[in-house]
Amino acid sequence: MDPAALRAQLREYGIDLSKTGLHRLETTEPKNPNLKIIEAIAEITNVSPGWILFGKGPTVPDTEVGAAIRSRVIDTIELMSGALDLTARQESTLHNWLKSVRATGPKRIRKP
Repeated sequence: MDPAALRAQLREYGIDLSKTGLHRLETTEPKNPNLKIIEAIAEITNVSPGWILFGKGPTVPDTEVGAAIRSRVIDTIELMSGALDLTARQESTLHNWLKSVRATGPKRIRKP
């Protein structure tokens, strides 16, 4: 990701990180990393905070891959719904459905 784009997205999280501050995070191992910044970068870049801090292991832990994909699909549906010409009732129904889907865990598919 382009550093300027990352800094812009961090501002949406209420984090104003200078060019120098971002460069330090990229090139040195921080002694006392700001967990709020690490967590925001992890969410923006879709990797685990551990991968950002230590650079080892999978970008997203195997146990979180399904949940990460599910979350991104739900977010994408919500984002794309803005392009639809929905009535107020349809919009409310979609909003309620998305809310209920977020509140429940994924169902496991059982093989017969």
